[in-house]
Amino acid sequence: MKFIALLLLLGSHAWAGWNVTHYNIRNFNKDPGAGATDLGQLGKNLKEFKSDVMGFVEVVNTAAFTSLINTNLPGYQTITSDCGGFGRQKLAIVFNPKTFKFISSAEDLKFSSSDNKCGSLRPALIVTLQEVATKKNYVFAALHLKAGGAESAMRQRWTQYQLLAQLAKKFSSQNLILMGDLNTTGYNLKDADYDQFSSFLAVSKYKTMSENLGCTSYWTGILGNGLHQSSILDHIVVKESMTKDVEDIQLGAHCAKLDCRDATPEDLGIDYQSVSDHCPIQVSFK
Repeated sequence: MKFIALLLLLGSHAWAGWNVTHYNIRNFNKDPGAGATDLGQLGKNLKEFKSDVMGFVEVVNTAAFTSLINTNLPGYQTITSDCGGFGRQKLAIVFNPKTFKFISSAEDLKFSSSDNKCGSLRPALIVTLQEVATKKNYVFAALHLKAGGAESAMRQRWTQYQLLAQLAKKFSSQNLILMGDLNTTGYNLKDADYDQFSSFLAVSKYKTMSENLGCTSYWTGILGNGLHQSSILDHIVVKESMTKDVEDIQLGAHCAKLDCRDATPEDLGIDYQSVSDHCPIQVSFK
């Protein structure tokens, strides 16, 4: 009986799934225009969308961020980038050491518009972790690409899409997962920005898990009627070959609450007003 129980225990670990969350936490603890971050509400969101691996962008105050993680996700380990662009918006990857073992981390400064020092944009934070149950390595890249819908901004971002293709090629023999605010302003419009992003996906044989989501963030919009509009800026991107292992995709906060409909800031509530204009997205693997 003891032997059978042990097999069942080992089997549950071997077959247990794991998940990944990405969350842009809006100039965390810094942006006076956004108001002070509601730490209580942000903490609730972290617990609700707690994953084995979590990527964050716009981490301005790294000490406060580490404290936030320690309070709400005790035992998790935190890795933050040294560079954060002109806005000091650093990237972070947080993981559960019971599920994943740390192997290495690095910053790809080419994404920040510099090869050997912190540039004006954000780098890519690349962290290699080993799944404890299977001893399989995974490479996670936290990303925050150039923002804006103006042509000059989009052209900078298109260069970064090309860098994503190079990153995919570099890690072609490994399990690479991209997660971040890719600022795909043209995604809903299906414009030139969408075409450039889709080209990267097709050439690299990757898929975005946001393709079936209604939105991932809100902005003031162009309606001029007091209603804020939703958009798709955030993505968790995996190899086409990994999609067979995707079990579930979840969207949280105000995006889920309003089902991505146009809404007033009051309707969008505390998450939008005092936490972030972006929403957490989570992908679960078998």
